[in-house]
Amino acid sequence: MSTPTDPAVPRAGVGDAFDSAVAGFATWTPLLWDPVGAATVDAAGPRPADRVLDACCGNGSAAIPAAHAVGPEGLVDAVDLSANLLAAGRERSTTMPWLRFHHADAATWPGTGYDVLTCVFGVFFLPDPDAGTRHLVAGVRPGGRAAVTVWARGSVDPLIVPFLTAVGRERPLPPPGPLQRTSEQLADPGRFARWLGETGLVDVDVVTHRADVPVDPDLCWALVTGSATAGLLLGLDDPAVARVRDAYREAVAGVEVFRVAASIGTGRRATSDRTG
Repeated sequence: MSTPTDPAVPRAGVGDAFDSAVAGFATWTPLLWDPVGAATVDAAGPRPADRVLDACCGNGSAAIPAAHAVGPEGLVDAVDLSANLLAAGRERSTTMPWLRFHHADAATWPGTGYDVLTCVFGVFFLPDPDAGTRHLVAGVRPGGRAAVTVWARGSVDPLIVPFLTAVGRERPLPPPGPLQRTSEQLADPGRFARWLGETGLVDVDVVTHRADVPVDPDLCWALVTGSATAGLLLGLDDPAVARVRDAYREAVAGVEVFRVAASIGTGRRATSDRTG
């Protein structure tokens, strides 16, 4: 899961960034990750006994409702680079052995023949988002369904941009990488739909999930330290982190509502090599 104004996160550090973000991620799980995950699963429409791949699964916000939908005759493979988030997901799903959490790279996941693919705020973190998403779609059986969720344009900017500004006073920010370029491209629903068509999906549709979440500076801080942006604090000493926190809290003191807007794109895997 990611934010569209995150600077580049080195591939080797994605897991570390999210491992450091577990506390904030847990705070936002019932407020953001679980509702968006559930909406994505609803859009994908897994059925009893389906096989589901949840790529970049975090702590199971989509994998868990998918597992409820497919039931014990089905299977959910949930894949992520963060060992700590995977451990949290396992703790949340102890009664569903058909939900399997894997510490692995979704970009090279070898599974095939899935009925459903879900990926919530994850395509940004694939080393090559275009090729990586095509690889994930290729793991779905012909005619199978996929749901991919990205941030809508500007949704998280009021909370993320002040954090980047505060961090930038303490250290140089990394240059833009695939994460930022892809998130900017996919923030437009029309471009997002066309891009999904290029990954091997047909009958593509994009809907917007919206919600208003009341926030205060503490919740805002939990968000930026509970997502990939937490990685920007790694290596800073405690006084520097405190300065970032204080500057950020002051900057967001007037923000009372996080207006969540996420684009959920759905489609079916083409039954031949032709797409569109």
